[in-house]
Amino acid sequence: MAACDWSTNDGWPSLNLKGTDMRAVTITVKDKITPPQDLGAPPMLNWLPIGDLVIDDQYQRELNRANWSAIIKIARDFHWSRFSPVFVAPSLGGKYAIIDGQHRTHAAALCGIEAVPCQIVQMDAKQQAASFAAINGMATKVTPYQIFRAGLAAGEAWAVDCADACSDAGCRLMTSYVSGEGKKPGQITTISLIRSHVDKGRRASVTLALRGVRNSEFGKDAAAYATEVLKPLFAAVVDRPWLVKNGTDLTGFMDDFDIYSALDNAAEFAKRKRRESVDISRFDIATADIGSALDKAFPQRMALPVSAGVRHG
Repeated sequence: MAACDWSTNDGWPSLNLKGTDMRAVTITVKDKITPPQDLGAPPMLNWLPIGDLVIDDQYQRELNRANWSAIIKIARDFHWSRFSPVFVAPSLGGKYAIIDGQHRTHAAALCGIEAVPCQIVQMDAKQQAASFAAINGMATKVTPYQIFRAGLAAGEAWAVDCADACSDAGCRLMTSYVSGEGKKPGQITTISLIRSHVDKGRRASVTLALRGVRNSEFGKDAAAYATEVLKPLFAAVVDRPWLVKNGTDLTGFMDDFDIYSALDNAAEFAKRKRRESVDISRFDIATADIGSALDKAFPQRMALPVSAGVRHG
């Protein structure tokens, strides 16, 4: 075992580790920051009955087949040395809402365990959703839908703006994936695409494009809201800011322009170019094709300069 000794630094003890490769927690002057004024309520650690733990579906992820596969794997390999405290917040009726740890809690229940160690933090529902988003935002196992749903529950600006960009066009940005026969016209499932444009200040362009689709005969088919349709359409509209400035109605354009043919032609052209060792994206080709059609349907109006010697009146 490593030898340790305690020394003092300005009255505070610090641990010196001797003969090991371990490092002590040290902070230098250059690392110092100005901490937040409100650090929140200090957490408590306690063992809680699993029967007292609940899941808030307003922000928590749903347990699908993949989630249950992960839970079963955790249960089969269960060991307390790999179990970190479940992050919870007091809820109604003496229950505790799980912020992080529902997978390992379900796994513990599968093993017949009746109580688990928990880190308890006082938070309201909005703070719980924000905490879930912060903890899981960088985790690959959390989908964009779950992060979006948590963002909405927390009232986060990016999530509200994305939802509004769609709802202002008569569409709905979905909080869970819908496919096949279950998808209805106006339901948008491409959260990452919507957010990428909204984050760059292109919300108005997204709304204008979606409104044109939604109000058209073309938009009465749920397939019209697929990513492969919206991605090049958004890009073409974004490249033509005068469409938003002029309040252009794209309804007629969406009915007159055969976007599916444009997508098919783009895919075929890209395939031919790849055979010639030319790397070109079908998305870029489709965007250019849609853009060219937009330019013909809605030419940009440019003000003519007034000649210096011209008299009026």
